[in-house]
Amino acid sequence: MAHEKTMQPFEKGDVIVACTVLNNPDDDHAGDGRLLQYDADLNEKGVLWIKETTHLVNGLSFAPDGTLWAFDQHIHMALNIDPKTCAVSVVDGLAARALSSLNFMADGSMIFGEHLCSDANLPGTHANPINDAGAIGEGKIFKYGPDKKLSGEYKPETQGGMAGFLGVTSAILLPDDRTLLYVTETSNEVRRFDAVDGKQLDPLVVYPEGREGFVFFLAYMPDGRLMLSRGAKVEFLDPQTGDILHTMPQEGFGWAVIGGALDNEHIYSGNFFTGEVAKFKIDGGEKVASVALNIERALAGVIQYPG
Repeated sequence: MAHEKTMQPFEKGDVIVACTVLNNPDDDHAGDGRLLQYDADLNEKGVLWIKETTHLVNGLSFAPDGTLWAFDQHIHMALNIDPKTCAVSVVDGLAARALSSLNFMADGSMIFGEHLCSDANLPGTHANPINDAGAIGEGKIFKYGPDKKLSGEYKPETQGGMAGFLGVTSAILLPDDRTLLYVTETSNEVRRFDAVDGKQLDPLVVYPEGREGFVFFLAYMPDGRLMLSRGAKVEFLDPQTGDILHTMPQEGFGWAVIGGALDNEHIYSGNFFTGEVAKFKIDGGEKVASVALNIERALAGVIQYPG
């Protein structure tokens, strides 16, 4: 039976959540791609089933023109979703890599992080290899110019994360239009890379090793504040020094993806372990709205449409 598309044209304030239905017993990352649409208070508005993908959909970001980007790293696919028609199109011409973490430079250049970094495939699932030796990624940074042609390919420092196969899983471009802050999920560092000169810079912050030092996801508030998801809290950081300016607590662990609310007073967050998406008040961390999606290890993106 075909899934029904009920997603509506995006309205300012809509929240888009990536939550694939993992229904392949032979592959724990595979299933029916799905984007869920909510209003700003997490009241459901619609769903978009993505027939083009085969595995987890993530890496949500809005282009300056409002186009929504999403990715399936396992099969090297980048997607565009039109905010007016909700039509899905596959983006051609990009490197056949596990791309995500898209950032836009002032001149229209695009910077992608390579999500995976491993010489071998993953236990329990299958990702497309990048060479005959069976490697699935190198954790690189790929830069495309305003003409959409590859203008830079760099190998930054990555840590593998707790699982050992992760590369550049989340990244933010600073207002200087050249410094990329990035993390390897479940590593303990926020690293920096010069995307103009192609050079590794000193890390912004290094946390203690182990679970207490895990980093997950970087995002901006609309007013420009920098946020870092830490699993059980969100930290607001000084992007120049790494100093913690404010901490917003979260109940439990597993809160990974985050997105800033347009009112600059709340954030949206997804729990990868439980499948809960929630809206939190920054001042005090009160959970003001919540949706239980009841699917584990599939909630991999949350973002609010800026209009």
